[in-house]
Amino acid sequence: MKTPRGLTLLQTQRWAGTLTAAFGFLACAVSGEMGPAMTALFPLAVAGSAVAGRRFHGRMQWGWTVLLVGALLVLGVQVFAGQIDIILAAALFAELLCIHRLWHRRTERDELLLLLLALLLLCAGAALSAEVTFGFAFLAFAVSGTWALALTHLRFAIEEGRGPAGSAALLNSRRVATPALLGGLAALAFFGIAGAALIFLTFPRVTIGGLRRASRPAPIAGLGDRVDLSRHGTVADDPRVILRVRLDPAPRGEPRDLAMHWRARTLSQWTGHGWQSPDGGLIPVLRLPQRPPRGRGVPSVLSADIEVVGQFTDGVVFTPEGWPLGVDFRQPGTPRPAARRLYRNAAGDLFYQPVDSGDVRYSVVADTDEPDPARVRGRGQRYPSWVEADLAVPASLDARVRALAERLGAGKDPADAAAAVERWLATALRYTRDLPGDVADPIADFLFVRRAGHCELFSSAMVLMLRSLGIPARNVTGYFGGRRTDAGYYAVRAGDAHSWVEVYFPDAGYVRFDPTPASERGGRQEGFQARMVLLWDSLQQRWRAFVVDYDLVSQAQAMRRIGQLLHETGRRLAGKDGGTGRLRRVIAAAGGVLVTASVIAWLRRLRGRARKGQERELTADQRRAAALWRVGRRLLRSAGIEIAVGTTAGELARRVPAAAGLVRAYAAARWGGRRLPPRVVRATLRELRSGLRASAGRDI
Repeated sequence: MKTPRGLTLLQTQRWAGTLTAAFGFLACAVSGEMGPAMTALFPLAVAGSAVAGRRFHGRMQWGWTVLLVGALLVLGVQVFAGQIDIILAAALFAELLCIHRLWHRRTERDELLLLLLALLLLCAGAALSAEVTFGFAFLAFAVSGTWALALTHLRFAIEEGRGPAGSAALLNSRRVATPALLGGLAALAFFGIAGAALIFLTFPRVTIGGLRRASRPAPIAGLGDRVDLSRHGTVADDPRVILRVRLDPAPRGEPRDLAMHWRARTLSQWTGHGWQSPDGGLIPVLRLPQRPPRGRGVPSVLSADIEVVGQFTDGVVFTPEGWPLGVDFRQPGTPRPAARRLYRNAAGDLFYQPVDSGDVRYSVVADTDEPDPARVRGRGQRYPSWVEADLAVPASLDARVRALAERLGAGKDPADAAAAVERWLATALRYTRDLPGDVADPIADFLFVRRAGHCELFSSAMVLMLRSLGIPARNVTGYFGGRRTDAGYYAVRAGDAHSWVEVYFPDAGYVRFDPTPASERGGRQEGFQARMVLLWDSLQQRWRAFVVDYDLVSQAQAMRRIGQLLHETGRRLAGKDGGTGRLRRVIAAAGGVLVTASVIAWLRRLRGRARKGQERELTADQRRAAALWRVGRRLLRSAGIEIAVGTTAGELARRVPAAAGLVRAYAAARWGGRRLPPRVVRATLRELRSGLRASAGRDI
């Protein structure tokens, strides 16, 4: 946001106002809800106003009035019809008003109206978007807005005090809106932001729970209610984060990559070329079904705090490996009841309602002890009637698939047969994400022609092979993995979409099997882009935690942590902690540095006062001569002429002939008692510049 060097005060003021309007619009545009036409219109209007805006001031007002009134009517009809909400309509109309003002700005009233409209756009952006990009737009708006307010006030104060004729020279001066002035105003803006942030963090909150607007949903792998295996292609990795997960207890050693299945949906109905969810409605869940008896003691319980990124929510409740014991949509420490309710379908998949496109956070408690094949062996094949759907074998199943299943599992216990099929698929076939071309029979093509495929083909082949042996099995979709982030949570990405198998055993329920080779499960998101996506998501998560969702509960927790930190620091300073030596040394060193810096600053201030006192003893002409000498030395240095500290005026005149006039004027006034009026100072500096320009061939 550096103002281009060499701009006049008037140009800088106008650009500051334009930048403020642009950043206000950007705060709305980052939400993605302004639409492509309105998003493209604003930068085009800014460019047009910079080129031809002054020609239109005061012209075609009737045309602008008709346009704005028509836009207001159209937006009102859309709001009344429920096509857009009132906040978005207000943002769109404020954009049009802002464009109108950019093309018609001449008076102080015009400039202030432009800044007011920019502020309205910023407020609308706060309601439209909860993303961290709004935070960046807000910071830029704060700086440019400070510039615009200060320079607008300065401009019109000059015009009012000096009149049009007298103010022209100052408004067109390039020495007023200097980088030093703009830098100081920017620092002032950041001090204001810091103070506002302190008030935001400490002032008692009046709400419980963050305010955020819903995001737009996006289609995502792993969440659909059907899978089509007949259309092959290259399955690309998608590094977008869809789940943020915190586990309690944390995984041992806190590994970088988490080996965890995240269950989403059951797809058990074969369509001839893929799978779809079974028909049936949703049943409200008051209490989750109990796990079948395991014959073991205390269960191994895992609590997963899961946040589903808003644009990927579709009502599915993700559960970690194991048997879910409970799902809670209430935020930790929040007394109010949850707005969402839990439901399940006939297959046991969990859902929530109402469904919106905002971020969803819930906690799942699960018993992570899962039976291995050895523990479910010998259970027989007396299956309840409600698993018949998981025994259905398509009539069109290739005979070779049946023969392969017979060869691997005929005559074996169902647990051993399932383990044998899983082992054969994981070792005999190759994993690939590149399967070009469509096929009529995807399972036969996978097993006997290409002998390579992705996770959906591995799991589908196992399900159909087990069903042909009379063993109930179903296909399950979800995600596998999770990458640890700097913010302390595990990020599950869209490219981690995965598919596996659940096999039913009497008195044990469904047991998970995964025929995909272990090294190929989940995504392969590596490289610079994947790291940047995780870094950005960590930043987004911190923004939401400390700004968007910063409520009364969060504030109480933060104050408690600060209190504990202060208490611990006090204990160490009081010597009640054995490890105080290092802390005391650090504090002593910091104190020494602070005292030294204070003494140096005090001495420099005394020196400056002494110099100013000496200058006050001089006459007006002598002070003018001293100022002339300082300016002349700066001009010489800018021309590449270095002047040693001990160089006398006479030596300088002999060394640099162009400075002879400067030396004569300075010596005559400083030491000879001659008068040095301002016009002589200006003439001397012009002579010096001309001489340096002639000798060096460049402009000073």
